[in-house]
Amino acid sequence: MRSLISFPCLGDLLIGTLDSASGDTGLLIVSGGNEIRSGPHRNMSQLAHRIAAAGHPVFRFDRRGVGDSGGLNHGFLESAADIAAAASVFRREAKLRRVVGFGNGDAASALTLFHAQARIDALLLANPVVVGPPKTPDLEEETGAANRGWMRQMLGRVAARRPEPAPSLLGELAAAVMQSEVPITVLLATRDPIAADFADALHKPAFAATGTRIRRKQFDTASHDFAGTTDKAWLYERVIEALAEQRAP
Repeated sequence: MRSLISFPCLGDLLIGTLDSASGDTGLLIVSGGNEIRSGPHRNMSQLAHRIAAAGHPVFRFDRRGVGDSGGLNHGFLESAADIAAAASVFRREAKLRRVVGFGNGDAASALTLFHAQARIDALLLANPVVVGPPKTPDLEEETGAANRGWMRQMLGRVAARRPEPAPSLLGELAAAVMQSEVPITVLLATRDPIAADFADALHKPAFAATGTRIRRKQFDTASHDFAGTTDKAWLYERVIEALAEQRAP
């Protein structure tokens, strides 16, 4: 059964969706970017339905300022309270013994940084973001960049280029991994640029000592969200594996 649940977070009211099931190990899905809890193209809603049908409760929620939730959107780096509040209400409403946290993109990064406060028992991180959000440009900078971009397109000199990983975020993620006491599995789409950035980051000094702390699994796809039919099947299997590991005595 699927139901809506409202819960407080720092004075604001958040909205979540609970897919009920009889198991006592549940999946907490954290949305990436500014996506609503259904996720891109309803993928997360469909995944929640399948996981619940397999016997595991699933909870999705909109963080502050996103979707149906109140408050201001401060971005994924300020979502610690949101994740902790969602995990708490999920444990209570579904009567859970253990919670596996799953997120894609910057939601995976947020879970890495904040899972300890939320008392999450295992992490399933898909294509974590290692590049911090850019500063907000002023109007003059924004207009100038737009004009320069238009001129480059007219001259045919546009080249795709990703920014370098922000050292501060890399360091914070590495420190969170080293301090973590829970199993961490990273899922990477081999042809996704964001996944490639994370794979590169694992070889940088900040992550040098984290190798044994992270279990890495890869799937040959360019879809960041594992949106293809075979992608979805692979992702579902990895989620079920993570939940089963936590359910085992």
